[in-house]
Amino acid sequence: MLLGLGVAPSTAHAASFTCSEAQRHSFAVASSMTPAYPGRTINFTINRNDIIADGVFFHTSYDVTYLSDQAANLSFRAHASDADREDIFLFVEQTLYHTAIVNYGREPSIQLNILTCQPKVG
Repeated sequence: MLLGLGVAPSTAHAASFTCSEAQRHSFAVASSMTPAYPGRTINFTINRNDIIADGVFFHTSYDVTYLSDQAANLSFRAHASDADREDIFLFVEQTLYHTAIVNYGREPSIQLNILTCQPKVG
């Protein structure tokens, strides 16, 4: 048990997923936007507290709490922050929910993503 919030993963292998963006929005005080080209895909692999990805996961280290470590029903929460951004993730029922507070440009913004995911085979 990790702080009573989840279970440590008992699987010896990393889990990999291909995800497709279902929703994305960004909000700032004076504006909001949706992507010009919706539906981007990302790939990620999670192995204990390590997450490697080609999008959305931009930090080198995450605090990960596993809600379920079963290969068929993996679910977790992850959090990371640095001077420019703070990211919160929830992965449950093959869906990745992501929220970021980003401090780039003229003013901070909030970015929201929902991605539907499939496990990679092989």
